[in-house]
Amino acid sequence: MGVTDDAGRVLSAEIGAKVRQFRIEAGLSGVKLAAAAGVSQPFLSQLESGQCSLAIATLYRIANALGVQPSDLLPPAEPAEIEVVRSSATQQIPVSEDQRSAIARAILRSGGKISELYDYEISPEDYVEDWFSSDAEHALYVLEGTLRVEFEGRPEILLEAGDAIFYKSRVPHRWHSGHGARIILVVADS
Repeated sequence: MGVTDDAGRVLSAEIGAKVRQFRIEAGLSGVKLAAAAGVSQPFLSQLESGQCSLAIATLYRIANALGVQPSDLLPPAEPAEIEVVRSSATQQIPVSEDQRSAIARAILRSGGKISELYDYEISPEDYVEDWFSSDAEHALYVLEGTLRVEFEGRPEILLEAGDAIFYKSRVPHRWHSGHGARIILVVADS
């Protein structure tokens, strides 16, 4: 699978560098790692040099062969109080190398432990505008409709279907939904 944009090239280069680092630390040759992960040695060489991307299944096989978690091969995310991920910024990742493979729409972020998940169906007449804050981290994903999120002292953010926002809940915030929305809220302990 080829790398198609600048962000994809940067991500591929970072993953490849991590694979190479862990391979060397484990004392494995490229041939041995490729065999253990079920990939070709030329593919592994291209991956390590940032010349190709890989499917989720391959990421897991390589991580397993190296004795690390798949997330160890991904670059760490910069922590931020508020992080918006627009639908257009998500990545399309195949589940396997097969051409018929299902495509996952991945919203990638690192962070705390998930402690709660809520599925909200907000109708136009539902009230959701109380100010709220806590010590947790929140991830909010809009499935349908639109939701405006207001953070105290900051401009309002409009989220549309497919958009996501990650934020530290200690920042006082509230929602507005004039036309209704269906959202998923994930709460993670800080």
